[in-house]
Amino acid sequence: MADSAPASITSDREETKYLVSHHEKRALVAALNERLPRHRHRGEGENNLPGPEHFVTTVYFDTPSLAHFREATRSGDHHVKLRAKEYYDVHPSLAELATDADEVLHRSPYVWLELKRRAGSRSQKQRVRLERRTVPSWLSSAPVPLAADGDAPAILAYCQSLTEPLVPSAVVNYRRASWQSADDSLRVTLDTELAFFEAPPGLWNLPSLSRSSLGRPRQRETELLIEIKRHGCALPAWLARRARLARARAVPYSKFVRAIESVRHG
Repeated sequence: MADSAPASITSDREETKYLVSHHEKRALVAALNERLPRHRHRGEGENNLPGPEHFVTTVYFDTPSLAHFREATRSGDHHVKLRAKEYYDVHPSLAELATDADEVLHRSPYVWLELKRRAGSRSQKQRVRLERRTVPSWLSSAPVPLAADGDAPAILAYCQSLTEPLVPSAVVNYRRASWQSADDSLRVTLDTELAFFEAPPGLWNLPSLSRSSLGRPRQRETELLIEIKRHGCALPAWLARRARLARARAVPYSKFVRAIESVRHG
C-alpha cells in the first residue's frame, strides 16, 4: 500500500520515463517479474490480504496564478511541485460482499505530502507523513505542529515562502505495480488506468481519495507509463533491451502538467 521505498531511491535519483502500448504489458510484466522482486509495502499499515490491486491518488497544489504549472511548462525538466499522495489497495474478491465502494479498500489514515524538485533527469524529493485533515493547515499561514518523521521543516518552510496561497489544482489516480532491486539501487514502476480529475468539493473531508470519490475524469491516458528510477547505478542492459522490444518511447512526461492541462482544457 504506502510507498515504503528507502530514502536513497526517493530523495536523489535519476529518472527516465517511457510510454508503452497496452499490447506490450504482458511481456513487459513477465520480464520484470523474472529479473526484479515485486515491491510491496511492509511495516505499519501492511496489507496481508492476497491479490490486492495497488492504487495511488495524487493531489497537486498550485497558486491561483498557476505559478508552478507555468514554470513547469516554461522550463521543461527544471521545476518544483508540491503534492499529496494517498496509497490504497482494492480487493476485487470482496466486491460481491460489499455494500459500499470503500468496503473493498484497504487504506492508511495518512497521506504523504511531498516536495519534488527536478533538474534534467535528476530529481530530489522531500516528504512527510500527515493525517489528511491536517493538510490544509500546511498550505496556509496557520501554525502547524511539525511531524516527527520526514522532511517537515523544509516542506513547511517552502510553503510559507510563497507569496500566493497554495490550493488543490488537479488530481490524478492510477493503478501502480512496482519492482525494486535487493540493494535499492533500481526501481521500476508501471502505471496503468491513469485518469485526471478536478479537485472535488470538500476534498479533505471525503471518506477516502479513491477513484470512486473523485467524480468523472476530465481525461484518461491511453498508454502505459513506465518510470525507471536509479540511484548510483547504470541502466541495466536487459532493461534497455526490454524497453526497445516493447517499442517504449522515452518522454519528458509530467503527471502534474497533464493533470492541469486536462482540468483547464478538458
